[in-house]
Amino acid sequence: MMSLGPNISIALASPLRPSSLVAMLRLVVAVLLLLPGLALAGCPGTDLLSAMPPDRLAALRDTAAQHPYPNGILWRADKPGRVVHLLGTMHLPDPRHQITLHRIGPMIAAAETVFGELGEGDEARLQRRIAADPQLAFITDGPTLPDLLAPADWDRLRTAMAERGTPGFLAAKMKPWMAALSLGLSECAMQSMQQGERGLDHAVIARATELGKTPAALEPIDTALNLFATYSQAEQLEMLRVSLAQLPDNPDDQIATVAEAYFRGEIRLLWDWSIAQALAYPGYGEDEVLAEMARLEEVLVIARNRNWLPLILQATETGEVLVAVGAMHLPGNSGLLNLLAAEGYRITRLPLHP
Repeated sequence: MMSLGPNISIALASPLRPSSLVAMLRLVVAVLLLLPGLALAGCPGTDLLSAMPPDRLAALRDTAAQHPYPNGILWRADKPGRVVHLLGTMHLPDPRHQITLHRIGPMIAAAETVFGELGEGDEARLQRRIAADPQLAFITDGPTLPDLLAPADWDRLRTAMAERGTPGFLAAKMKPWMAALSLGLSECAMQSMQQGERGLDHAVIARATELGKTPAALEPIDTALNLFATYSQAEQLEMLRVSLAQLPDNPDDQIATVAEAYFRGEIRLLWDWSIAQALAYPGYGEDEVLAEMARLEEVLVIARNRNWLPLILQATETGEVLVAVGAMHLPGNSGLLNLLAAEGYRITRLPLHP
C-alpha cells in the first residue's frame, strides 16, 4: 500500500482540542468537495463568500494571492519534450462542467496517460472493499455509538442522520469520524449521494474511456479512508460530540460557497476562508489554529502531492499527460503546479473559453 507520506504520523501525533477538531472537520468537508468521493447535487444555499463584507473578502483575497498559483482550474506545464495538462476538479454535478469537458477534449485525446485520484472502476472497487471489510468505515466489534455517546447525544445524532436519509441502525455502527463528517452534509446532499450523482472527475474518466484511454489512479483506493484512521477513537468521539453541539444552520451554504468559488477559479481562497472560519471560534489562539490547520493541510493535500509527483514525472517520459485531481491540490507552495515549476516546468494558466 502506498504511504500518504512520511510526516503524517508525526503531523497528527499531538492531541487536538475539541473546538479545533470541529473547525478542521468543517474544513475537511469543504476540501472533500474538491476531491473525489462525495457526490453532491445543486442543493439550495447561499454563497457565503459573496455575502461577506467587501473589506473582509478583499483581505481574504489578498491572503490567497500570497500563495503561488492561487487562482485557476486549467493549466499547462511544459518543458522541452514534456507536457502535462492539469485540471482541478470538483465532485459536484453542475451543467457548467460541460464547458470544461468540451475544452479539455483535445487534451484527453492527445494524452498518453490520464491520471485521476481514482482510476476507472475504482469507486466501485472501493465500495466492494468496504462491503468485504466493513471495519474500514464501520464499527464491527465492541461498543457502537449508542453505547459510546451519552443518551442525549445519541438521540440527537439519530435524529440528524434520519433527516439525512440514514437509518438509526446504520448510523449506530458508523465510525465516529464518518458520523461527524456526515453531519456537515445536508439532507439534499445525502440524497444526491444515494442517487449516484457525479461530478467533473467522473466525467473526465468517462470521456477518457470513450476515447480508448485507461485512466490511472494516483493513489490506492482506500487512501481517503485511511486519512481518518490516524485519529484515536477518543478524538473521533470528541469531534462527534462537539459537531452535534454545533450543527450548522444550513449545510447547503458551504456547498454553494465551494461551487461558486470554484467556477470563479478562486481555489486557494477557499482554504483561507476555512481558516478564517476556524479563527472565529472562541477559546483558542491564532497560533494554535494555524498550526493545526497546517497539520491538516499536510495530511489532506501536501503529502499526497509529494507522493503523486514522481508518478506524473515518470509518465511524461512516454508522452503527454493529463492530470485531473481535486482543485485544492493545484495552488500553494506545495501544490502540484509549484512542485512542477521546481522541476523546471513552465506553468501557464489556460482559459476555459479559448
